[in-house]
Amino acid sequence: MSLSPAMLGALVGAGLGMIGFLTLRAVADRIENMKGGNDPKTAAKVLRIAALGDLIIFPVVGFFVGPMLLN
Repeated sequence: MSLSPAMLGALVGAGLGMIGFLTLRAVADRIENMKGGNDPKTAAKVLRIAALGDLIIFPVVGFFVGPMLLN
């Protein structure tokens, strides 16, 4: 049993999306705990939204790019 290029691309994209998600969440937590600056809560919220975008967009892009690279 082998994976189709589209599914393999989606899995690779999901892995990259998960790494980006975890990294951006960690950065958001650090920014939220900072003192001073320009409203760290808002910056942390924007980073958390971007992290969710990574988790959704990377697998979708991988699904379409996988067949282009692997065929």
